[in-house]
Amino acid sequence: MARITQQQKEENKANYNALIVKIFLAEGWSSVTYDRLAKETGLRKSTLQGYYPSNSDFAVALKGKIFPIIAATLDFSSKDTFIQSWERGLSQTEFSMVIRMFIANAAMKESHPQTKAGVTKLIELVAHKLPEENALQLIDSVMGTSVIKLLFAD
Repeated sequence: MARITQQQKEENKANYNALIVKIFLAEGWSSVTYDRLAKETGLRKSTLQGYYPSNSDFAVALKGKIFPIIAATLDFSSKDTFIQSWERGLSQTEFSMVIRMFIANAAMKESHPQTKAGVTKLIELVAHKLPEENALQLIDSVMGTSVIKLLFAD
């Protein structure tokens, strides 16, 4: 079999990353698997492992893609509008998939560093946009609300 160039490998990885993001935002993190990617791409799992040595490496595809979705969904006009926009966001597929991933990752023994960095960045954004509010407490509140609302979502 012919070897591919570094440029082709980078283009392939960009395409696979886009597929990972698409699957994640539509169906959730649990749908991002070697089997699913192999089915979608027509590649063998062993080929995909050359790009993503372990399942946790799929998270690289999300870098820089998640925070804009969160920020675009939220209204920082006031504490109340922030909470309302967060709750509305939970009924939107992409936003709810991101929050589900945050919650699931937080429940793991070792959370992924990107998740911690993303939540920290969100807390910092809330602190900047709503300086009169306790940003950590506000995120704590909406994350707790998210657990209950997503648990009982139809």
